[in-house]
Amino acid sequence: MNSEENQNNVRLKAKLDEVKKKHSSLRNENELLKLELNDTLIALERYKLIADFAHDWEMWYGPDGTVEYVSPSFQSVTGYASEELIARPVILDQIIYPEDLEDYRKFVSDSLNFICIRQSLSFRILTRTKQVRWCEIKCKAVYDKRGKYLGQRVSINDITRLMQALGEIKNLSDGKQYEVMAKQKYMRDLESKDRELVSYLMAISQKNETLQYTRKQIQLLMNSLSKQDKDQLSQVVSRINSALIATETWDNFKMHFEKIHQGFFERLSNDYPALSPKDKKLCAFLRLQLTTKEIAVLMNITLQSAEISRVRLRKKLELTRDVNLVDFIMKV
Repeated sequence: MNSEENQNNVRLKAKLDEVKKKHSSLRNENELLKLELNDTLIALERYKLIADFAHDWEMWYGPDGTVEYVSPSFQSVTGYASEELIARPVILDQIIYPEDLEDYRKFVSDSLNFICIRQSLSFRILTRTKQVRWCEIKCKAVYDKRGKYLGQRVSINDITRLMQALGEIKNLSDGKQYEVMAKQKYMRDLESKDRELVSYLMAISQKNETLQYTRKQIQLLMNSLSKQDKDQLSQVVSRINSALIATETWDNFKMHFEKIHQGFFERLSNDYPALSPKDKKLCAFLRLQLTTKEIAVLMNITLQSAEISRVRLRKKLELTRDVNLVDFIMKV
């Protein structure tokens, strides 16, 4: 073996040793990352467990400023489900008192950009039932063990009683007045939107009545026709039946209904899991205070069947005789 080959072997061995060292280093780093990831997952699980049962309303803003977590206590403070805020962050703009919204936005923005001077901010919100409450927000930047920025932990607690005790809400006179006005406007808007929905349903109801009448006349006429004519008319009847039970009509109505009565179907499912899709549809129609006849036409059933459906619904809701079904549904 000549000297050149020896040199090549030496260089090759040196590179091989270097690769082995890098491989060993990467393997050690990978094991370290696995341990850190496991620790992080455990920490996140513990944090979520604590946050899920915290009295305060907890949130987590990601590094890009999006809301990634909202604790269940959000509902006890605001009346809205945490899932609603995750799906529609604009809800925050709707519930924060208009005069405090700009200060809230600036405080969160400054915290996300690490230029916030204030440690906390007091602001007001309007709950789902349009009650005025005082809250206090605090933000804290969070990093992992390697110094990577994970986002902002946000804690918001209800300080309404404290503000009352400090005399910041003088007999709540201004708040009460605003609360009454807000409730009145909320009810007017709700009634207006409900009327629009009812008008939409009445148009469907009239269409269904026309289709049902046409179907009945065709079925009477078929008795005196030939088999070929009967087969042709049977196809027409089949199309009418399809139009009467079209699911897209219900899906469209449900989408608009949920925009007005947010969380209605979710609350029904959570409180009464035994309710069928047909029961929930009946509840929605009752929430709009439709008559039994109107409901029968919309659901393509007889008036007697509609009455029976109401009775069965009462049993599933476990209502006593002294409880009015419509009044109960209105409070869901």
